[in-house]
Amino acid sequence: MTTPANVVKFIGSNDIKWVDVQFIDLYGNMHRYTVPGNSISEESFEKGIDGPNVSEVYSEYGEKELILKPDAKTFARVPWENSLARVMATVNIAASDERYLGDPRHITEHMETNLKAAGITSARISAEVEFYIFDNVVVDKNIRGNSASYVVESREGIWNPSPFTNPKGLYMNQPFDTSPPIRMQIAETLSGTFNCPVKYHSHGKGGSCQQKIAVGPSVLKESADAFSTLKYVSRNASFLTNSVATFMPLPLSTEKGSSMIIGQNVWKKDRNVFYDATDKYTQLSQNGMYYIGGILEHAHAICAFANPTVNSYKRLRMDRYYVAWSKYSNGSMIYVPHIYENRDFEKKISMVSGDPSMNPYLAYSVIIAAGLDGIKNKIDPGKPVDGNIENMNAKERKENKIKTLPGSLMEALEALQSDDKFLKGILPSEMLSAYMDMKLEEITSIENSVTPQEFEKYFNI
Repeated sequence: MTTPANVVKFIGSNDIKWVDVQFIDLYGNMHRYTVPGNSISEESFEKGIDGPNVSEVYSEYGEKELILKPDAKTFARVPWENSLARVMATVNIAASDERYLGDPRHITEHMETNLKAAGITSARISAEVEFYIFDNVVVDKNIRGNSASYVVESREGIWNPSPFTNPKGLYMNQPFDTSPPIRMQIAETLSGTFNCPVKYHSHGKGGSCQQKIAVGPSVLKESADAFSTLKYVSRNASFLTNSVATFMPLPLSTEKGSSMIIGQNVWKKDRNVFYDATDKYTQLSQNGMYYIGGILEHAHAICAFANPTVNSYKRLRMDRYYVAWSKYSNGSMIYVPHIYENRDFEKKISMVSGDPSMNPYLAYSVIIAAGLDGIKNKIDPGKPVDGNIENMNAKERKENKIKTLPGSLMEALEALQSDDKFLKGILPSEMLSAYMDMKLEEITSIENSVTPQEFEKYFNI
């Protein structure tokens, strides 16, 4: 169902009464504007759908009149509603019909144009996403500022008296893993209804109902759409079972939190640019090494997008990664899986330091831009580090020229401010400025809040 004609035909023959037109904001949040199914025509895809007040979602830009242009490739029936379908849309300026600079989906198109300019046919992205499904979460949102608290309920929580709790959750089996039914429902809906390929799913490493679902690989924009759809499906599946899904990086201070592994390779026609059978270390080509060099060179700036919240750095302090690469998962932010020996189609580079609070349209594009900068400027990634970095002392890490990632969102934003040239032609300056302002406001808002821990530590000081 990849053409407007097929979509219109499906709506008419399947009693689709309503269509959610979904679009993405700068945070990566999904919004919807619902229209009658019979109002969708082939012309809707060409001329767009008028969305009154859609511009208020993008208030940082000041554009007044915007239209939504449905993307037929993303159309699907919503299985938990009787007569509803969804379609994702790009955002255009009504007066000129030009792409709107504030639309994150537009950035992936910028990136795809840059890939082709570099002689690359496509970039393919996969994502292994961790997130939690809790039984319930209650947050005290007292607006007067005289209280602050939250309560998390999880049937697998180590604080529960149940004998089935387990603090180490990775690949946990039933009955200790209590979530296979909802996880299978999510996976089947993603692959069967929304055409988002699921490679596997399992219990996450967090013992308190953490989930792990791997999607892809797909080309750049489709992969970002798949991650957004994963969030959409997971939240709705959880809601319908009286539970709640969260993609917050560190919702529990007793567990390592949720990570997101971004697998990637780039292609020239049907050839994987990263594969070289003659390389003895991990069959990685020279351009693949330069690509890694670019990511390591711009690692701190990348964190502003791949770890974009204040909470992200609380997770990174519990689950540390370093500016290094290896064929082992050993604390290096870049991991080149050596299990794909002699499998040219599957050779990939995995960035393991990100988290699911990211806006995938921005983060994926920024990571690829850094990699392409590495290829363009032949940036040497240095020698791979095969020892366990976390077990090294500071002197050993210094001798191996291993740097740490930023310790806070502010550090990441400062790095981005001084290292943004590699994003030229990818992120419009207006969007970059708006993103920086949004994140600085976020930092200020959180830092100005008084937490229960501060009362505990400082009330009687």
